[in-house]
Amino acid sequence: MAESGYISDSAASFYQQLEGLLDSGWEIRKKYDALRDAFKRAINQEVGLTNLNFSGTFAKLDYLIKEKGISEAESVRLHGTRRTLNTLSEISDRQLQDSIGSDVKSAAMLVEALLGEPIPKSLRRKLPVDDKPRTWGKFDSGNLRCVVDTWDNEYIHVTEERGGLPLTVCYGQQNVYLTREGRGDWSYLSLLLRRGVQLNLVRVRYDSEICMPELIIYEPDYLVNVTTIASCFETYAESPLVALVNKFKPQPNTLPIHLGNLSGQYLDETVHRSTRSFEEGMMDFFRNNAIGLVACDAMRSREDVAKFYADARMQKSNVEKLIGNDLPKAVGGIDMKKAVLEPTFFSEVLGIQGRLDLLVEKDGEAVIVEQKSGKGAFVLTASPHYNPNRPKPQEKHLVQLMLYRALFVYEFDKYAGQLRHVMLLYSRYPEGLVSTAQRPELMLRAIRMRNLLAYSEILYASDGVGMLDGLTPEQLNEKNSTGVLWTRYTRPELNEVLSPIQNASPLERAYFFRFMRFLEKEHLLSKIGNKIKDNSGFASIWLDSLEDKIASGGIYCNLTLDTAAFADSPVTDVTLRFADTDAADTSNFRVGDIVVLYPYKENTEPNACAWMVERGTIADISVDGVRVALRNPQTDSRVFPQTDGIRWAIEHDLFDSSTNALYAGMHSFLTAPIRRRDMLLLQRMPEIDAGRCRKGDYGDFNTLVDRAKQARELFLVIGPPGTGKTSFGLLNILREELLEADTSILLLSYTNRAVDEICSKLKEQSIDFIRIGSEISCDKAYHANLLRNKIQQCRTGDAVAGTLKDARVVCATTAALNSNVNLFKIKRFDLAIVDEASQILEPHLLGLMCARSGNADAISRFVLIGDHKQLPAVVQQTEAESRVTEPELLSIGLTDCRRSLFERLLSSFKTVDGYDCRYVYMLTRQGRMHRDIADFPNEAFYGGRLDVVPLPHQLAANTACTSTDGICRLLQLRRVAFVASEKPEMSVSAKTNQVEADMIAAMVERIFRQADHFDDSATVGVIVPYRNQIATVRNAIDRYGIPALHSITIDTVERFQGSQRDYIIYGLTVQQRCQLNFLTDNVFEEDGTLIDRKLNVAMTRARKHLTIVGNPDILAGSAVYRRLMDFMKSRGCYFNVACEKFCAGDFSV
Repeated sequence: MAESGYISDSAASFYQQLEGLLDSGWEIRKKYDALRDAFKRAINQEVGLTNLNFSGTFAKLDYLIKEKGISEAESVRLHGTRRTLNTLSEISDRQLQDSIGSDVKSAAMLVEALLGEPIPKSLRRKLPVDDKPRTWGKFDSGNLRCVVDTWDNEYIHVTEERGGLPLTVCYGQQNVYLTREGRGDWSYLSLLLRRGVQLNLVRVRYDSEICMPELIIYEPDYLVNVTTIASCFETYAESPLVALVNKFKPQPNTLPIHLGNLSGQYLDETVHRSTRSFEEGMMDFFRNNAIGLVACDAMRSREDVAKFYADARMQKSNVEKLIGNDLPKAVGGIDMKKAVLEPTFFSEVLGIQGRLDLLVEKDGEAVIVEQKSGKGAFVLTASPHYNPNRPKPQEKHLVQLMLYRALFVYEFDKYAGQLRHVMLLYSRYPEGLVSTAQRPELMLRAIRMRNLLAYSEILYASDGVGMLDGLTPEQLNEKNSTGVLWTRYTRPELNEVLSPIQNASPLERAYFFRFMRFLEKEHLLSKIGNKIKDNSGFASIWLDSLEDKIASGGIYCNLTLDTAAFADSPVTDVTLRFADTDAADTSNFRVGDIVVLYPYKENTEPNACAWMVERGTIADISVDGVRVALRNPQTDSRVFPQTDGIRWAIEHDLFDSSTNALYAGMHSFLTAPIRRRDMLLLQRMPEIDAGRCRKGDYGDFNTLVDRAKQARELFLVIGPPGTGKTSFGLLNILREELLEADTSILLLSYTNRAVDEICSKLKEQSIDFIRIGSEISCDKAYHANLLRNKIQQCRTGDAVAGTLKDARVVCATTAALNSNVNLFKIKRFDLAIVDEASQILEPHLLGLMCARSGNADAISRFVLIGDHKQLPAVVQQTEAESRVTEPELLSIGLTDCRRSLFERLLSSFKTVDGYDCRYVYMLTRQGRMHRDIADFPNEAFYGGRLDVVPLPHQLAANTACTSTDGICRLLQLRRVAFVASEKPEMSVSAKTNQVEADMIAAMVERIFRQADHFDDSATVGVIVPYRNQIATVRNAIDRYGIPALHSITIDTVERFQGSQRDYIIYGLTVQQRCQLNFLTDNVFEEDGTLIDRKLNVAMTRARKHLTIVGNPDILAGSAVYRRLMDFMKSRGCYFNVACEKFCAGDFSV
């Protein structure tokens, strides 16, 4: 929560910024950057006061225009300015010069309408009087975004996005373009429509001023996966409820599933023209899927295994024939080196996303192949259409192809003649390459299902999934299926999902449904974005302007392919070069991030929806460029456009599979034994065995190890900054557990970086382990410990199972283990130690805590290590959206869904004078900070319970200083300091502060000058709250011309958690009171004391010296910062010096 509630910026502040940019001598684009900042900030501030969700500035502005009763003429004007600000890269400097006055006037009018204060005379005099607001003419075709106002059974009255004009849209039967002359019924839309809903009108025509689209897409920014849409076309139902129920099904682990994945490998090998043998391919597949295959029940049957191998040989043979021979013949010859494997598409036009199996372009035509390894539709053997070698396509598979066909028609402007080869590859059949024709009625049904799914998912986010309470298989069976498939397979499977919900206790149901609503809302916001946070949500890829993306560090653009770096076939990674050497410094990308990579034409705006994208993971970032490991290797480098005038862009990807594991984890809670459920819901206390005795000697940590060992189900370790929660807490508990015979231990954390840290400690102690994960997400030092490499010499499933069973220690991220729960079919664990547990949301741990291994708990005991006073998990939802109001949940300490399980349990173990020592232990000796640095966080946040180890640097006296330079004296005579900064006269953005950047740069330069040995990774680090400020600080430092300083880390506090430097400078950047909302958004109250998590983490990164730079007038609005400044003054560590004098060192210490 923000410390003092939501703080709004004043109208005077906005007017001052607008007047300042007009008076400034800035070049025109810098002026527009400042205007964009003010315009969007005014809108976001106002919508932040509502409980509604919006995707994009258009929807937000339209809502405010209608709420404030702004006239149509002003509405058109405001939307015109909005469009200008969103397309700056497409407008010339001359045009911007001509329109700056008019656009500033629009922004001033917006502020006046929203905040109710008239435009001051001083600003009004500078605004044009007779300017004409831009108007946008109507057009006969194309796509149109709009917001719904009202509707009836025939027409929808909307406001269109281009110019904010009202339109009437016909969706009744008289719109023959929409209904395909009566073959489609769109009346269902009347049940979905709400005021403020966004629609895409696709291929618009006009008939007597009435808008006649070919398609209407409901909330197009919510992309629905093509596979999810197709899954709703079941033999028993055609309903979005099918997709909802599917979310809770456990991961299938059957031989047909593995055979499907293996057949996909055969498609890759055929396209790559691989020469490896069947046995080599099978062994590679086995190593990549070892856990699932070894855990598969059918693998214990020799007959089933023999059939699996036979089926695999058949699928390989069929794929080689159908793709290697039949496909080229069917399409008149193609160059398979130009074939693209598993290309991904995002369609903002249709509101869908998908991944094809194979795409080949030939002379403008698209050859599309979607592979299916299973059976075709059921056909009676007596039917004249029955052919055992040639399948009849299943309807759900045809739905996928109809959507891909629509994607190419409506998003990529292909016409029917260019889509003659849209095919299904049924690889179990010798004649399984089936060409499909356009089916307009099925396509309309598919679009209908897409719209229903978008509506449903948005509804779940606001109202939850309560419809599951009481839902039965019979209610789902809307087609009244009665056959063997329904009675023997489908109905029992549905009942296995639904019955635990019906059988749960009232408390369990309340817990399940509240967290499901939280997860649904989080998933929604991950797609459409947070209404008050720019550059959030996957939809920002097409909603945000290029300028916004660059400012937030959310894009690498203007990249060029390094063709010399291409490897021989297959191409597994791509190296791209920066045009600007500063690109790596200002981006928000890190090694291990999942990304999308796509080409675009030079001097145009990057658009990930314009054609296919490659998905991958950032493998390396240097000052020269970035290397991306492709998720799907390609046969030849020619699939990557390399002509002159082509540039490349990289943006963040959204990974849905981790969300699916959370839903399954929530369901596993309902099927866990009652004792485990009761413990998690605090209906009983965890078991303690006080008679258990420690076998080893761990010095000062003996008490910790004793209590952790005596806790037979659950134990919490609080690890404040620098107390060695991994080096001492985790390792000592682990070492004791390894003294017991035949025990197995899981070591978990949320991030790969944290797991790498655990692995480094194991290596130091010569403790062997297996790491679950991939090479791209694991530090190279631990590649040999990855499961795939550990089983390199295993030739059988039994050998793999033996390797896993013999492993005493297994390490993984929680996400990796949630995706590999089949591990628990192979072995169970006596203990799981979860590091950084205070950063892990409750649903992320729930599936693991409730997992089963046979008839026993998969994990017997849990030790959760964390610190609830450091930064929590990153969550999109606000405090109000996450607040829990159900009385039964409040009774178990569940007050906010954003809290970790660690924090909820910790609050339940609280006593009058601390915590119940049977369940909680707090580490109290820190070995990082000098005692003077630790004083404030210790007293303010930890109740004075922390002490130094002590290490030599923690007690070191300040050195004598003969320099007359004020900064040098400050660095040598003070361990902590607060440097007051004045507010800049003018900033392009509230998120950049040149005054503070100059002061920080001056300090960094002095640190370099007086360092005996300067290490850019250890000596000094700079923390700032905004990514925009990183570049400002970096540029200020670079002006000193010291190459070594360019490589120091300048980052946000979130990225700095877990790191340390000898010197830390924390530049707070804030220039307006409203920025305290963000700066103090992680404040909570404990025992009457305000705990600022963000400030705590920032201050405790420093070993030898800490300086905080900020504006005292703004910061005085925060009680915690007032206390901090008072503390600094009491220690003689508060300095108020003008920027110019400070940078020159012209002040006394």
